[in-house]
Amino acid sequence: MKKRNAKDEKFRRFINLQYVKIKRTAAVGSLIMLILNLSFTIYPFISHRGIHPYFAIPLIFLGVFLLVWFASHIYVKNFEMYRTESVAEKVYNPYAVYAIGPFEEMKYRYMDLVIMKALHDLLPEGEKKQELKKQIEKVQNWCDMGYIPKKDFPKHLEKYYITNREGRL
Repeated sequence: MKKRNAKDEKFRRFINLQYVKIKRTAAVGSLIMLILNLSFTIYPFISHRGIHPYFAIPLIFLGVFLLVWFASHIYVKNFEMYRTESVAEKVYNPYAVYAIGPFEEMKYRYMDLVIMKALHDLLPEGEKKQELKKQIEKVQNWCDMGYIPKKDFPKHLEKYYITNREGRL
């Protein structure tokens, strides 16, 4: 088995990145060409009304574009198409939403909270024990809600909390 060197790996990543960029923009380009084609196809049916083509074709283009945009908005938002992809995007993108994924919740409940409770039991009575008890309650609350609320988010990281809708995935 041949071992790849760093230069080959960089080249492979560059090619894959260009491929992904082309793949993402191809759908938009294809849609624009389809709408433009429809605009030129629809114009002959309204040309007898005496509308100048330089004015009519862009208006038809905008009308068809808005119609397609509205239909795609309903398709994605109301019919919840691509729901699995959007949930996966939320789970794997830590800067998009601060919902706690199932594996994180299991880790918090069965590892972190257990360790925190054991430390709480070992501490002598005092200020540190009360502070740890509050932290345990906070993490327990996060697990019960399924997300980290904005009020509990660290101040220096609030700029990354970009979602307005807090909630469980």
